[in-house]
Amino acid sequence: MCAASGGVVGLAAGTAFAHNTLVSSDPTDGAELAVAPAQITWTFDKAVPLETMTVTLIDATGVRSELSGSTHGAAGDTEVVTPLPALQPGPVSVRWRLVGPDGHPITGLVSFTITAPAATTTTVFATTADVTTVPSSPTTAAPATTANTAPTPTVGTPTGQSDGSYSTPTFVRWILRYTSYLAIMAVLGILLTTAYVWSGAFGHPILRRIVSRSLFATAALGFLQLLVIASDISGKAPWSSFGSIEAATTTNAGMALALRIVLTGSLWLVLFQAGIVHRDVYWSAVSLPGLGLLATWAFAGHSRSMRWPSVGVATDVAHHAAAAAWIAGLATVGWIIIPTTAPKVLVPAVRRFSRVAATSVAVLVGTGLVQTVRLVGSPFDLLDTNHGRYLAAKIIVLAVMLGVASFNRQRIDHRLDGPKGERHRGALRLAVIAEFVIGLVIVAITAAMVVSPPSAG
Repeated sequence: MCAASGGVVGLAAGTAFAHNTLVSSDPTDGAELAVAPAQITWTFDKAVPLETMTVTLIDATGVRSELSGSTHGAAGDTEVVTPLPALQPGPVSVRWRLVGPDGHPITGLVSFTITAPAATTTTVFATTADVTTVPSSPTTAAPATTANTAPTPTVGTPTGQSDGSYSTPTFVRWILRYTSYLAIMAVLGILLTTAYVWSGAFGHPILRRIVSRSLFATAALGFLQLLVIASDISGKAPWSSFGSIEAATTTNAGMALALRIVLTGSLWLVLFQAGIVHRDVYWSAVSLPGLGLLATWAFAGHSRSMRWPSVGVATDVAHHAAAAAWIAGLATVGWIIIPTTAPKVLVPAVRRFSRVAATSVAVLVGTGLVQTVRLVGSPFDLLDTNHGRYLAAKIIVLAVMLGVASFNRQRIDHRLDGPKGERHRGALRLAVIAEFVIGLVIVAITAAMVVSPPSAG
């Protein structure tokens, strides 16, 4: 358990990778070649893991085929050389596809035209038993232009099937992320509520069932998300991509999801099988996999792959811990504590949750500002991409949630201690549930943000 938790958190010490970009290609996009090339050379701005790269050829007759045999070139792991078959005259398109460290598929297309037939090898049989091979002139690619630039790749979920590969719909990706967010928040939020708001939270049978089922859901959803990454690599449907799971784990996102499954099992054993009696030992054993689960969010999203990765991972862990404490605390207070506990339990628990919520809000706002600068860059670029627009929407909804929370607590909380405090239970519960619903909207927007690539590199 400790090794798995440390493995996730320790990934932050490595090198950060933003989305890879094709810098140039030989042949270049739009080139007209007198002789068919024997290979195509790709030059990227960052290292290319060959396990996650696929290349598809559409020749002059419209026949589509997957190309194999790609290797790193003489320039190192940023250069990839892909052998080409004998090509007929006419337009040719070659599409490349990578899966970035954060799990986003990245695609690009290079098209060129061949004006002469491919070079062939002619074998002449002499009248004797000897055989003489007369090669034609060497096959060479047309020299690249001085610019030698490549078209801008498509980052994110491919929108078309022009390369003949399967692409998991964006909505399905969003559903998987959203439900996994909710499952992890339920587990960690209930545990944080137990530690800081109401010590009886995890002992409540309903909340124990929620934690157990959420752990199972977290593991299952993590495996499904790992299959989606494997599908992006293989170009096949997820249910046909089990053979690409190993390649998927070479990405940061894939490794984080694999470790998430291990950490989930570890946390389940601690909570439901270990029977640890000593309080300090118990919470230490819970905190390790809990911290690891929070870190997998950072490594399966943009915090690890974009700029300032050390800052990104730390702020992401703090951001999601605060969100889990706030949203799961709201659910526990609204559905369990307010309607079922006596005033001597209710009033202190609500007071403690108010302090936890205030701290969570401060952490959410602070870490959110840091992530905005990291992922979007200038505030003036906020609305230039879908990611930025989702972020703007999240800020607006969060502001509404803060307003609702502040108004309701000022209006209701101070009345609980009075002689007529019981009559205010219903109003307080409605206020808490309203905050909770708005919180679910914020989580939904967060899931959409992770699916959409940010603008900053």
